[in-house]
Formats: sequence, structure tokens, C-alpha cells
Amino acid sequence: MASTSPLLVGRSKRISTSRLLALTVLLTTATMLLPRLSKTLLGTRVSPATHASGLRSRVSRGTLSSRGVSRNGPFALGGPLVSERKVVRNRRGCGSHAVRAKQIGVLFDFDGTVGDTETPAMEVAYWELAPYFIDPKPEDLEGDMKAEWIRLNCGKPFGEMEQDLDVDRKKAGLDSVAEMRARKGENQQVMEVVNNARVRMGLRTLQDLRDSGEELEVLWDQARGEFEQALSRLARPCHGIPQVCDYLQKEGIPFAIATTSPKPRVPISVVAADLSKYFPEENIHSGESDFTPSRFKPDPSVYIKAADAIGVDPIDCIALEDSASGVGSAANAGIGLILGYVGATHIPEDDKHGHAEMLLRGDKSNKKRGADIVLWDMNDAIPMIKGFQKRRLSGEKAPHIPDFPEDFKNEVKGKFLESKHPVKPEREDVESFASM
Repeated sequence: MASTSPLLVGRSKRISTSRLLALTVLLTTATMLLPRLSKTLLGTRVSPATHASGLRSRVSRGTLSSRGVSRNGPFALGGPLVSERKVVRNRRGCGSHAVRAKQIGVLFDFDGTVGDTETPAMEVAYWELAPYFIDPKPEDLEGDMKAEWIRLNCGKPFGEMEQDLDVDRKKAGLDSVAEMRARKGENQQVMEVVNNARVRMGLRTLQDLRDSGEELEVLWDQARGEFEQALSRLARPCHGIPQVCDYLQKEGIPFAIATTSPKPRVPISVVAADLSKYFPEENIHSGESDFTPSRFKPDPSVYIKAADAIGVDPIDCIALEDSASGVGSAANAGIGLILGYVGATHIPEDDKHGHAEMLLRGDKSNKKRGADIVLWDMNDAIPMIKGFQKRRLSGEKAPHIPDFPEDFKNEVKGKFLESKHPVKPEREDVESFASM
């Protein structure tokens, strides 16, 4: 066997050591630079451990295959970089996390927008308060008087209606609703008309409740249960709502309800109107029931909560509303596009144009921002949603009127009005509404 020179052996050891040291330095540097390089190229931070495992793990903003970056995935080189993580809903509105560029969402008011419930709900409210109107004539309680009262009070919570009536009674030198009710001082001729209306709605007469000792002490407590009882029989969807919801589900656009109305009244109405497949209870957000104390529109809280629940920024949401307070709430929340709606049955045909103009004015918005467009037919919300999505995907910012794509406006079949004085969306400070 040939011998090896001691000099050669020593030199070989020195060479191996130096090479090993250089390789160690190179690997250390690469380990330090890889996460930074990944963040620059891919728009996300990938840990050294991820690279060490052959890029087989899932990272928070996409899927990395065992061969590296997926050619067609959200991290494809040369494609758009997406750094936002959005929540994308499944067909029932409560799905998995995924990456979407400029995901939009749709938020519906309920009464008079999703459910054609405003008419029966307002009828119940009217007949709850009618015995305490100031010197009402029994023969006037039906017809024009009722229609005008419903028009003026549409969208208000019941407590506010009772408070307004108490203010008027005080000005007239009369005791409050609660005081008159406690002493059972109602006009008997008025009560006869009221009781006939209650029977028509499937409710027990006030005399029957009193005789059985089942009348509740607080009017609102009594009214709450009777709202639920009446709506469980009378609630129907607004024309076009199933078609709009089918479109949203097909396109994977998340949507939810943002209402002032309380629970369980709204979920009961959703079931009665056969809309549960679109609006499971977790997708119903209530200004009255979800906050302590309650946050009634035009406070923006319920819209902000609903937008957060579907994982979409308010500026990328569309709101559909039928009332001034609802439009004000959406405007104060900084919603990107506000669609007014006047197609439900509680707005008489002769009043629809005037109601639409009222929604455009934005009387209840802090910045006087009203609806951007008011629709007569709910089906026409579909081209509006398409146009809004196109503008947001192309990076166009609000206000979206008057520059809304004409090809989508041309798809609108029914009548509509659009704002001539659009206001840029701006989110208001929620706490400023706390004392209102």
C-alpha cells in the first residue's frame, strides 16, 4: 500500500476545513436572506423551516406545492400580488378563508328590503299605539290616516315611535302612553276598531288579554311578542330577493343582513318567508339585539359588524336600504355603494318617487350622503352588483356615480333614480353615536 506524505495529509485537512467553513457561511447567509427574498417576490413571509421542508407546507396566504411556487396559484410569479386575506363564504354564507382580490360583499336591510314585512310589522305597531293617539276619530283610523302614519314612521324602532307619541301627548297636556295604559283610559269606540284589526292579524283582542290577566305591563314587551306572532304568519320575501341571493351564491359573493330590528323577530320572519337557505341565523346582525346598549340606525355599528362578519371592508360593500335611517347608517359606516329600494308593498305606488328622492337626499347621514341609486325592482340589483364589482376589480374608487358602467345600467329593466350630487364614502366615529 502506498504511503501518504504527512505534508499532503495536513494540507488535505486544511483544505477540507476551509471549504467546510465557506459552505457554512454560505448556508447561514442563504438562511437569513431567504425569508426576506420570499417576502419581496411573493408578497408574504415564508419561514426558513418552510423552505427546509421542501416547500411542502401551507402558508397563511396560499398553498406552496412540493415543487415550489404553484404555477396557477395566488403566488404565481408574474401574476398580481395579493397581500390581503379575505373571508370567502360558502353557499350558506359561512365558509373558509381564501385569497380574493378586491372581494366585494352585499349587506341587506331586512324589513322592506329582504322581507316584505314592513307592512305587517308597521300595521302591528300602528294598532299597538292607535288607542293612545291624540283624540282619534274611530272612523278615521283605517285608510289614509294609517297609510300616512306608516309612511312617516317607516324604519323607526318601536320605542322611538312610542317616545314621539309621548312628546306629542305632553305638548297637548296629556299623560304618557304608559300612564294612560296603566289606568285603562282608552276610548272604547277606538278600542273596538283596534280589536277588530288585531283579530284580522291573528292577534288576541286587548280585552281578552286583560280579562285573562295576560296583558304585559310594558307596551314594548307586549308589542315584541305580537310582532313575532304576526310575522310568523305574514312574512313574505320581497319580489326578486330569491333571484338576487341565487346570483350572489353562484358568484361566491358573501352577503348578510344588517338590520335595526330585533332577534328573534327577524330569524322568525326569515323562516316564514322561506329564506333560511340564504340567511342562516349567524348571518343576521341586529342593531337592537347584538349591542348593549342597542345601536339603532343611523348609527353605523350594525353595518360595520356585518361587514366584518363577512370579511369585507365596508368600502367594498354594497348596502340595500328602504329607509332614511338605514341609508344614513350605511353612509355613516362608509359603505362603498348604497342602493335604495322602493319596491316593497309598504310604500304606496303614488309615493314611490317621492320616497326615492328622500333616500337620495341623505337626511340621516352625518355628511348628507344619500343613496347612490334607487331601484324600483330588486332584480335590478344584479347589474348594479356586477358593475360595482367591475369597478372595484379595476381599482376604481367611490363615489361610483355618475361614472357607473353604462353597459350595466343598460341592463336595468325597471325604473331607477341616481344621485346628482354623489358624496365620497367616509366612515364616521362609532362612539359619536353612543349618546344619540
